[in-house]
Amino acid sequence: MSKSDVSDVSDVSDSSDQSDTSQASSKKSSKKSQIKKSGKLKVGIVLNYKQAERKKEELLNVNSKKMPWLALAKEEQYREHVIVIKKSGKARSFVAADVAIGIYLESHYPSKVEVDYITPPEISTRRFKKNDIVFVIIYDLLEAFHLSDKQIFYTFKNALKNSSNVYPPYSYQKFVNNKCNYYAHLAQKGIPVAPTYCITREKWYSKSPTKFVTNLLARVKAKHWDSIIAKPVYGQEAIGFAKFMECQDNRSKLEKYLAKNVPKYKSIVIQQYIPGFDKNKPEIRTYFVDGKYVYSVVTTESVVGQVKQEGGKYALPQKEWEHVLKLAKKTMASLPKLELKGQHKHPILTRIDIGSGLEDTKQSPYGYFVNEVEFVPSLYIEDQDYPVVQKIAKSLYSVAKEYRQRDSAKVNVLF
Repeated sequence: MSKSDVSDVSDVSDSSDQSDTSQASSKKSSKKSQIKKSGKLKVGIVLNYKQAERKKEELLNVNSKKMPWLALAKEEQYREHVIVIKKSGKARSFVAADVAIGIYLESHYPSKVEVDYITPPEISTRRFKKNDIVFVIIYDLLEAFHLSDKQIFYTFKNALKNSSNVYPPYSYQKFVNNKCNYYAHLAQKGIPVAPTYCITREKWYSKSPTKFVTNLLARVKAKHWDSIIAKPVYGQEAIGFAKFMECQDNRSKLEKYLAKNVPKYKSIVIQQYIPGFDKNKPEIRTYFVDGKYVYSVVTTESVVGQVKQEGGKYALPQKEWEHVLKLAKKTMASLPKLELKGQHKHPILTRIDIGSGLEDTKQSPYGYFVNEVEFVPSLYIEDQDYPVVQKIAKSLYSVAKEYRQRDSAKVNVLF
């Protein structure tokens, strides 16, 4: 698709930077920094709500034989983070992946690392700045938007904006959280994405709802899109997702959807409906750690598993599989880089979802395209054997050491 098929949209405008602190305050901050550097690495991990993680059913058993270090979670200090599930009269204890990463660090580097588990109500800029690095792995701004009240959401946003030790950096999080931004970025790099049009709040309010929808349907008709889907830029899973089959005959439904969701989400992504993609057409979720491909999970309406090439049962022709990997790796290489050393220039964790169902063309061989990019994805821990939690933790330890050496210097994102 061409660059013009994707309209760029920015996140909520940021306020101007705060003024520099006084010389006395700078000296005081420098002394605190020196004290912090002399002891253990202080790693903050922003945790999700336990109830939200319980619903996702992506938990790790504290009695896991594959991960014996999780037994540390049985100690009193971790009790508040343990999720107990009762089934068939038996109670079993689990932790979410964010807590598991912290436990791995504390069990493998006990004399070098101190983990600060930060729950949503405890988030603040002051709390963040007590750590060498603050890791966002599950609970990000999208999660906060859907799960937390406005006060926690904006407190979290301000902490991300005003803390130089956040990982990934706030500007990178903004980029990935805005589908319109990264669709435009990928299209400019020659990477296939679904034909897309972005509706911002400014565009919506520039005309009456009736006039806006009339113009939108005219645009859709000119592109020969018979049916469309809509999803919020700040959407999550299926929340806010809608499908408009034969959209020219569904203008009233479309107008009501936009009137409700544009004010709520600020921006809406409109894409051509791809027959079968929401049912039998596969989506291959490819995972990268430190920019290197590590595993994939295939999902359809009825399947969750791995391809035969990686020990699973899903049959994907070898040439198509090779193309999927090539496209995923090209996409990974095209994403913004962090101004860190070596492998750390890539975010620790990235998931690139490769969709299928477009027309088989030179621009999108076999009909594959990039559907989404995520930095805080579900890991499908139960559906594959790659030790992703351990690998993330090891990389975080390495990145934390570099963050400490930077002495609070902001990590730039190179677009």
